[in-house]
Parts: sequence; structure tokens; C-alpha cells
Amino acid sequence: MAKDIIRAKKRIQGTVPSKKNAIYNSNLYWSQKPYNIADILIEELSEEGEVVFDPFLGSGVTLLEAVRKKYKRIGIGCEINEAPLLIVSTLLNDYDLNDYHEKSQELISKVRKIEKYYEVKCPICGSLSHTSSVIFNLPNRMAKPELLKVKLNCPKCKRVEKSPDVEDLNSLNNEHELKFLKKTSLIGNSKLAVYDGETIDQIFTKRNFKVLDEIILCIKEYPEYESIFNYILMSVIHLCKITDTHSNSQWPLWIPKKNCVEKNAVDIICKKIEKFEDTIQQVIAEYDSGKKYKLLHKGSQFINDQDIPNNSVDLIITDPPYLGQVAYSEYMQLYKTFLGLDFNLTDEIIVTSTTSRKINENEYFELLNKVFAICDKKMKCGGYFCMYFHDSNLDVWDRLITIMGKNHFKYISQEHIKKTNTLKNIISPKKSLSGDAIIFFEKTRFDYKEYDISESIDEIEKNVIAQITRTLMEKGPQSTPEIYDGGIIEYLVYNGWLKSISKKYKSLVELCEKYYDWDPGINKWKIKE
Repeated sequence: MAKDIIRAKKRIQGTVPSKKNAIYNSNLYWSQKPYNIADILIEELSEEGEVVFDPFLGSGVTLLEAVRKKYKRIGIGCEINEAPLLIVSTLLNDYDLNDYHEKSQELISKVRKIEKYYEVKCPICGSLSHTSSVIFNLPNRMAKPELLKVKLNCPKCKRVEKSPDVEDLNSLNNEHELKFLKKTSLIGNSKLAVYDGETIDQIFTKRNFKVLDEIILCIKEYPEYESIFNYILMSVIHLCKITDTHSNSQWPLWIPKKNCVEKNAVDIICKKIEKFEDTIQQVIAEYDSGKKYKLLHKGSQFINDQDIPNNSVDLIITDPPYLGQVAYSEYMQLYKTFLGLDFNLTDEIIVTSTTSRKINENEYFELLNKVFAICDKKMKCGGYFCMYFHDSNLDVWDRLITIMGKNHFKYISQEHIKKTNTLKNIISPKKSLSGDAIIFFEKTRFDYKEYDISESIDEIEKNVIAQITRTLMEKGPQSTPEIYDGGIIEYLVYNGWLKSISKKYKSLVELCEKYYDWDPGINKWKIKE
């Protein structure tokens, strides 16, 4: 079947993105992309046996989908941190379900003994029970918890809630001797709610830190399954730390000050170990032993000819780091202490001003340029580069598209990916680009040339407004993402006006505010009445 961007765009328009199945439910990774969108890109823009490459592997969705026996592509992924490599290598393991069941049940029986740390008497019947969660306030990370509520599971009364007492506080907050874990220092970064001098144990209750210490010792009794059990532990560490009532995982090193929650870590890990059997069943169904893939552990700016031969890649699907939005490598501190998974701050492509490293926006784009220059060498002419992107800043759009063009990747089009509401969308829907866009580039042989435009900025602005107005008249009110991804960026790029308009306006929102009305009832722009 011929490769077809138009068909891919239409399919994306009609697709509700999903990250949920037994494979992807088995781990947590920030900014994980929907697997069914990757499927569309792989199906429409590559053929069986071709090479699909992701220079920023992350959660591994591109590679994991590419090598499914349904597609039989060759997958290559590059990543600077060890945690994403563990995710992909674990999910692409060859499993014996019966053997896993036997070993996992042995492990669960050992871990259940650690539940002694959560023992409590039921206030109704007096039966020995186990605390399921505790809600408390913690004015600062050094303060003594102020317990508000204790929930427990009673063998007779089932779910019970009780007022906390001194024994509950002592169980949660007593110091314990640690046999494996160390109270390692965290890298100070106020944007991540981490301050100089803080240690990893301070984002856990003393009880849960001790329980995790003993769980790790149990896991080490199964060396042949240690990496798999570590993968499972990695998927729940964020639930075992002090969290909020929503188990917010977007800020892995942050803890609240009010309505903090400690959950029963034994219960969490045992349920996840059992649930992983569903993952294994889907892995067995989706992959065969002949899958072909390669994992590179380095910054993509250092890929060489031994890693990937020149002119060998057919399709690139990737989600590059967005300036300073997500500090992936610093997030990995959550896993270093427990699993020994290393992280790489030195080679990370990010805008940051922390004391340990400083990278400004120009340096960030220079590093991205190095990666895209390597992609240029590795990719076949005529292949497609599909980039997830999310930014309202027109200057960022212009710099990114210019860098791609200078590396022989011609901007073709883009398509918005739907997304359900998030807190950010609710708070600032006018300025928020909910979801991602997929930007399509084609690898060409032609050198990049700047547009020689004759129009003044006033003429450009008049033409852009006419185009947006035409869209609003034809389609009705439009959201900010619909304005960006509905053809206006394409219009600016193909006319060579993006750089000019980005010098006058930071975003299309500023432009729309001059000429259109924002309807807060539907969160869309409409023609002025």
C-alpha cells in the first residue's frame, strides 16, 4: 500500500487516542503517547521489514508498536536514561506464563508478611486488620505528620474508617533500620518542588520507605526475575510515596502539605504483580520471538554509523523534549535509589537554569539541531519524520521548522490529536493547546532556502485574519488548538510568513484577541458580533 499522509491525517481525525491496554497500563511514564496514533503512522507511512526509529525513546510506544508481529517493522530507539530502556526490554521479553505465575505467587507470599507494619485493630470488632491508607497534613517535609483519618481493611467488617490515635502515628512515623535503601540527596530544583538539602526518603512516610526496603530484599531472592519485578516496582513507586487524594503522578518529586495520603505499599505491589499476568498474556499474543529491535543507551546527538547505518531509516516517529517543560532526567531520581537505574543530566536536551547545569534556549535548539542532522544522515530520501509537538509560541514553531528544513526535512502538514480535559485546559482554555499535534516532515535532497517575501507585516496580518475568518465562517467557532492545527500554521509556512508574524505576535492567541471574541461558555473563538 502506498504511503499516504492525507489518509493518515483523516484516520487521526476520526480516532479517539488511547494509552490503555494491558501492556501500557503496566507502567508509568510521563507524556506517554497514544499507541493507536502510532499504529496509524506505522501502517500508513511504512512497510513490513522497514526501519522505524525514535531518537527520543521515552515510554517506548513507537518501538513497541513497530515490532508487533502485526507490523513486523525493525525498531530502533535511543534514550539517555536507563528507566525507559527497562520498560521496553521488559515488555519485549519472552515469557513463560506458568513459570511467572509460580515465581510471582512465591514473591507475593513473602511480601505479604511485610504487611505487619500496617497491623491495626478494627475499632468495631477488635479483629487484627491492616491499614489501607492514612490521610494527614504535613506542614513541611521535616514536620511530624498531623493524622486526620485512618482507613483499614478488616477481615470481618471489611472497609472501616477510624479516628487516628498515638499508635497509628507511631506506626506511620517511627524510624527503622534500613538494610538496602539509602537516604540519597535530591538535586535542588524549585520548579520540581525540590529544595537544596532534601533527601529521597522525605517524600515517603517512614513506614513506606522501610516497607519498600524490605520488598526490594524479597525481589533480590529471584535473580532470574529481578529485572521484571523491578519493572513492576518501578510502576508503583509513585503510588507508594506521599501523594494527594488524586494520586497525582505528574509531579513525581512533589508532595502536598494538606490532605497527604499514605497508601499500603504491600497491597499496591502485590496487586500489580498479579495484574502483570494480563500484561504477559498480551505480550505473548502481540509479539513473536523473531521481533527485531535495537536499543541505544546514549544521547541521540552521539549516534554513530555503527549504531545506525546512513540511509537506512524509513520512518521516524518521536516526541522531542519541549524546552524546559518536563525535566525527565531529574524525575528519574525517583527510581535511582530503589532500582539503581541511572540517569544522565549531562547529555539531556532541555532548557534549565538549575545550579548543577544551565542550558539556555539557544543552546537547546543547537542540541536539537545536532540530533536532526544525524537523523538527516540516517534517513532515506522520501521517508517521513512524524513529530509530536505542543507549543503556542510562534517563534518556537518557526525555529523548529527552520532547523528541520536546514536538515533536509520539509514541512508538509500537521494534525491535531484529541485529548480529554486536564486541569490546565480547564484553568486556561484560551491559551492552552490541549493535546498534541503531529507535524509531518518529508526527507528531501533539497537545501533549505529562506523565503524572499515582498508583503509587509500589515499585509501578512490582513491575509492571516482573512484566512482565520474564512475558517470560522465555514466551520463555526474554533478552539485555540483548532486554530493552530486547522490550517493556519500550514498557511503561514507555505507563504513564508511564519517568521514575520512571530516577530510581532508571541502566539496566535494575541492575534485572535484583536479580531475575534472568545466565548468562555464553549471555550472557542468566534467572529465578533
